[in-house]
Amino acid sequence: MAVVSVAIMVSFHLKNEPSPVERRIALPIGLLFWLLSAACLANGLANYVKTVVKYGRRRALVQSGWKTQVTFTIVACAIVAVCVLFLSTNAEKE
Repeated sequence: MAVVSVAIMVSFHLKNEPSPVERRIALPIGLLFWLLSAACLANGLANYVKTVVKYGRRRALVQSGWKTQVTFTIVACAIVAVCVLFLSTNAEKE
């Protein structure tokens, strides 16, 4: 997701120049994706640390909790929303 955020922020296009609307929304959406990737990384690190601590006590149960589910639900909703946004701006351009 961090790579996607950088690609969004630099308005990566192969065929043509980005529209003014795309340039205006590129930075906020890129920052949003960067923050979501940092949240996913922190969530994964917390799950890892919790599992290692429980392994030390020989009581490890590796599973995701409600915080992980909420984080990835937010990420999934953001991805779908940005896809719809990009498709709508592309439809307006053509």
